[in-house]
Amino acid sequence: MQNMTLSPKQNSRAFTLIELLVVIAVIAILAAMLLPALAAARERGYRAVCMSNLRQQGFALHIYTEDNGTLLPDLRYLPFTPTPPTALGLWPWDVSTNFTDALIANGGSQNIFYCPSYADFNCTNTWDYSPTFRILGYVYLLPGAGMNMGGKSEQPYWRTNVIGTTAQPPADAEMVVDVVLYDVASQSYNHMTEGGLVAQGINQRTTHLQPNGRTPAGANDLFEDGHAAWRPFWAMFQFPGYKGNFNNYFGPDPDFIF
Repeated sequence: MQNMTLSPKQNSRAFTLIELLVVIAVIAILAAMLLPALAAARERGYRAVCMSNLRQQGFALHIYTEDNGTLLPDLRYLPFTPTPPTALGLWPWDVSTNFTDALIANGGSQNIFYCPSYADFNCTNTWDYSPTFRILGYVYLLPGAGMNMGGKSEQPYWRTNVIGTTAQPPADAEMVVDVVLYDVASQSYNHMTEGGLVAQGINQRTTHLQPNGRTPAGANDLFEDGHAAWRPFWAMFQFPGYKGNFNNYFGPDPDFIF
């Protein structure tokens, strides 16, 4: 029988277990270094889409105002409520289906009413929450928005800017804002303890959170002149104290900060 000899290539040794573990560890370290950068890049993309959503709503609202005597929608009156002068819904993201229908008729779509940073909120249980109003992914500073929530004395006239006045130039007066939500009961920005959606298993939380998932990063805001801008969280309010004691809110629990 002919003797069989191994070539140098065939005689090369395999990786040892230690070497394999070292390679896996290096890959894990590299992945850990890359994942935050990838998450940050993804969030930047979400913010850009979110800003585009607000601009599209701004275009639709401006078309609406041109057709209605330069007036923004007043959610306390027809056709936005069947029981004037009381608006529909409770919280400031509870908005009449007639309102969304009007914006969609002027070039909108369902997706522009929800921020992609919290895409799970764009679902049937929010969009079709009621036959007469929807739960949207933005807060509306329009007359009547959140008027049933029992908030500050400016209600139901929430067409104001961050300072709380009604006489701001259009470039300074906010009209639609990202959701920054503080739950006083749980002292949390990312988990609500009350509200109709909690029973349905839908979390109600701040849209743009920091990487730690616990504190807000900021918000995109749409202004009355139609431009949208990003504001970091620290610039969104003044501190008379902390833990929910903010200047800008709709009700005592939760606080909607803008």
